[in-house]
Amino acid sequence: MNTNSKTNILVIEDNPGDFNLVKILLKDASIKHELFHADTYFDGNEVIKNNEIDLVLLDLSLPDSSGFKTLSNFREKFPLVPVIVLTGVNNEIVGNQAIKAGASDYLVKGQFDGKILGRSIRYSLHRFKTQLQLEATAQHLALSEKRYVEAQEMAHFGNWEMDIVSNAMKWTDEVYRIFGYRPGSINPTFSDYLNYVHTEDRKMAEAFFEDSTKDGKLNTLEHRILIDGRTIKHVAIQAKVHFEPITNKIILVGVIQDITQRKLSEQLILEKNINKGTSKLKEEALADMSFHIRTPLSSIVNLLYILENSTINNQQREYIEGLKTSVDDLSIMTNNLLNFSLLVSEKLNINEEEINLKEFLTSVAKVTQIKTDNIGSSFSLEGLDNLPEKVRSDSNKITQILYNLIDNILRATPLNSLSMNCELIPGNDEDAKLKFSINALGQSLSEEEQKSLLEADKLLEVYNGESTSESSPLLGMGIASKLIKMLGGTYHISSTSDHTIHEVNLPVKTLKQLRFNEQQKPEVPLKILLVEDHFLNQIATKKVLTTWSNLVSVDIAENGLIGVEKFREHGYDLVLMDIQMPVMGGIEATQKIREQSNTPIIALTANSSKQESERCFEAGMNDYIAKPFKPQDLYMKIMSQLVPINS
Repeated sequence: MNTNSKTNILVIEDNPGDFNLVKILLKDASIKHELFHADTYFDGNEVIKNNEIDLVLLDLSLPDSSGFKTLSNFREKFPLVPVIVLTGVNNEIVGNQAIKAGASDYLVKGQFDGKILGRSIRYSLHRFKTQLQLEATAQHLALSEKRYVEAQEMAHFGNWEMDIVSNAMKWTDEVYRIFGYRPGSINPTFSDYLNYVHTEDRKMAEAFFEDSTKDGKLNTLEHRILIDGRTIKHVAIQAKVHFEPITNKIILVGVIQDITQRKLSEQLILEKNINKGTSKLKEEALADMSFHIRTPLSSIVNLLYILENSTINNQQREYIEGLKTSVDDLSIMTNNLLNFSLLVSEKLNINEEEINLKEFLTSVAKVTQIKTDNIGSSFSLEGLDNLPEKVRSDSNKITQILYNLIDNILRATPLNSLSMNCELIPGNDEDAKLKFSINALGQSLSEEEQKSLLEADKLLEVYNGESTSESSPLLGMGIASKLIKMLGGTYHISSTSDHTIHEVNLPVKTLKQLRFNEQQKPEVPLKILLVEDHFLNQIATKKVLTTWSNLVSVDIAENGLIGVEKFREHGYDLVLMDIQMPVMGGIEATQKIREQSNTPIIALTANSSKQESERCFEAGMNDYIAKPFKPQDLYMKIMSQLVPINS
């Protein structure tokens, strides 16, 4: 786009007399311009390639091209340059055809003066700019609509409306799919809907629709539908009566969602007798729960990353930051629940990994800030600038320690303010200690209270037996204390009349040199096979990878068997392998791939444990990452396997 104050105009005209006339008239048109000239179509193309041309005056009869083919070829080659056709034929039909073929305007030679020429140029430039803006808006709306439809498909969520006089209904594509139809294949009616309602729920559904047409309120209902006479689905439906002023009709509008998976999960939980009254949780139940919690959490983390990197306003970005903090909080609480029985049975293992200290501690601080804001207190994090970029330790366990310790402090009153200082104490070689000093201003603890906190891990021994002690408020401190000792750390408390300092020292390993920069991306095309059965994880992980680099392409396999077949047929540069899948799991699929190839394979699993990682490496996998993971961590894992590709 020309940024000068002058308008660059190109005249493609082989008749010197006609060109000179245009040149004279442009001086009378009161337009600041710079004039370019070409007497053939080919020369005109070359001028545009070498200059920033704002507008072209095009003769349709040239030595090397003639007729409307000249215009159509030009518009195809230079769609962003407006064109005014110069014609010697005074025929309105010819002019209209020129406009339809893409010209912004047309002028008949010998029948325009400088004023008409100037008006035509100004009109064409304005019309073309407006047209480009409209096209961009249309593309944006089409993209928004596409994303909305994709979101409906992922959530199994659709819209419908019904004419309450004729009972004719309109369904969006996802509603058709819920009922087992190809979108648009039938013209649905209320009777069609009722025919699919389970016989035991039909009276309830009829009453729901009748009430919705009368009371003017938003009504909700959950009921079952029967597909093909054998498959039962659970749906949630909402409806509200609405007056349509355009058609002067009263219609019922609503939404419907397939909630079958949610109902099945609730049923599984009931069948396994996992309830609030359970005092001793079974390891098998917790492992299963770990999978079903971490898998959707992974989808949420990836989808939030995609949203964060799309075009959003400041308020939406603030909402996303709040959601990310809430997910972090949920992840911490989930780890507390899932690791409880493993702690009391001494079966929990240490899983070391690289930790980005600034990112890690900032995440902990955000969760803490929300909690202190809720109780009217304040929080500050100090010492970040003096810490190294990364260390190596078990980030999940350090997070649990800090979370439970801070949570216990916040339960006590009074609390004027809370601050946490972080310091790295060097040791021998790579060994060091990460020191956390948490100062609770306004709190004072007696010697007895300090002793109960320092010995809180003994609570786990009580829970390991048959006791029903009512010490549950300190259970979180019991987990923190146990984890501190497990990592080889120490915990001290010092208290005065106006504040209490909690000091935690945890051993870590410093990293002398980082192999990869977090911003590094593939330098050549990279074909990735994602073997994953969870639908949302398929969509989110693929989007995370393809937005990382346009050199990345991703194919999806729904289980290990399909993954092995696709790998044999196409070959890939890298495989991301889920572990727990139907038909064939990730371990067996990896073993079969290893029979024919050494292609890098990274495990994606919801089961975070040392035993799980050992299973993966024994099967022939190259690396391992636990769900939910942050996209940057996945990128780093992938880049660490691509040294031969990028070297």
